[in-house]
Amino acid sequence: MRKKLANRRPNVTRVWEGLQDRYYISFGVDIDEHCAAREVFISGAKIGSDLAVLLDDATVVLSLALQHGVTLDTLIHSLSATDHTEPPDGRRSVLAAAVGLMADERRRLNGAAGPSKPANPPSSSKALAAAAAGS
Repeated sequence: MRKKLANRRPNVTRVWEGLQDRYYISFGVDIDEHCAAREVFISGAKIGSDLAVLLDDATVVLSLALQHGVTLDTLIHSLSATDHTEPPDGRRSVLAAAVGLMADERRRLNGAAGPSKPANPPSSSKALAAAAAGS
C-alpha cells in the first residue's frame, strides 16, 4: 500500500556528474521513517529534450516504488552499478546514481547505521536541514 507523504517535507539535493553531463538529484525524505527517501527528482537534461521527459517519467516510477515499500537495497541490486563498483566502461546511469546517493545520504543522516538498523534520526525538519547542511 502506498505511503502518503506529508505536504511539506525536507529534501536533500546532490550533484552527480556522468561521463559528459551534470545532473541535480533531489530527494524528499520521511523523518518519521528514519530519513527514508520517498520521492526523487532529477534535472540537468536540456528542457524539453527526450532525456528530460524520460528522467521525469523514470523518477515518478522510482518515487512510486519507494512509496510502495520497495527498499533501496532492492533497487541497488536491480540497477546498473549502484553497489559503488565502477562498471568496466565507466558508464553508470543517472537513475542508478540517484539510488546510490539516496542510500549514502540515509546512512549519513542515520549515523552510518544503515537501513537495517537505523540510529536515532533527526527528530525535526530543522534538525534534518542542519544535518543535510553539514555535508
